[in-house]
Amino acid sequence: MRAGLALVAASLAAAACAPAASEQPEQGAAVAAILPDMPRQKVVLMSSLPLVYGAGVDMAGVIAGQAEPHPLHEALAAAHDLRLPDALDAAALKGVRLVILVQPRAFAPAELVALDDHVRSGGRLLLFADPQLDWPHGIGLADPRGPLRSSLISPLLAHWGLELQNPGIESVRLGKSGVLLVHPGQFGVLQGKSGDGLCRIDSAAAVARCRVGQGRAVIVADADLLDPEILANPAQSGPANRRFVRDLLRELTQEESG
Repeated sequence: MRAGLALVAASLAAAACAPAASEQPEQGAAVAAILPDMPRQKVVLMSSLPLVYGAGVDMAGVIAGQAEPHPLHEALAAAHDLRLPDALDAAALKGVRLVILVQPRAFAPAELVALDDHVRSGGRLLLFADPQLDWPHGIGLADPRGPLRSSLISPLLAHWGLELQNPGIESVRLGKSGVLLVHPGQFGVLQGKSGDGLCRIDSAAAVARCRVGQGRAVIVADADLLDPEILANPAQSGPANRRFVRDLLRELTQEESG
């Protein structure tokens, strides 16, 4: 399996792309939506990243009108009943179908159980788990204001039969979607334990789609794709990354036929 991942890493490295700043804007392109059209609903969003007010913005900055909410948070707050719980427990998940986790903090065992139960009972999970997070920029690794730089969601992934590895890739652009990933991880099947999730890993090993009980989860081995600087880029990366998130959410929330 590791040999196979090494081959994937080599192929992805060969496809490494130039920095987004060197791209040319799409002619006549409007800002791509980051959310699909879906019925208003309760949505849980959790992250160790500064999605609510923006990087480096404290309460004084919020009062002064300096807050810069992340585009995903802003869109969810405008279109849905957004919940930002401190703890991921039964109370936080009550009445919720869709949970979005972006490089979340380390969860307590009880929280992992609650999340697993939520998906098994028919919930939907979109998880961005990054083994080598780059943004927000300018915040040191030891700075308490900083996010979790390496994902600690491994216990849940292992329970579903997955492992997240860091192959040391710089940046790549995936397939037809054109999404730009920065220092992405790769998923593999956990050796010696099959887990009880039915997971399908894409050809780049960057996205895993899992059926767990009655629910589904889509797990992306990168969170830097949500870097606000990338999303704001009017060239290929900004629109492509927004569409990528939108399409994953559409895939997760649409009702299955048959």
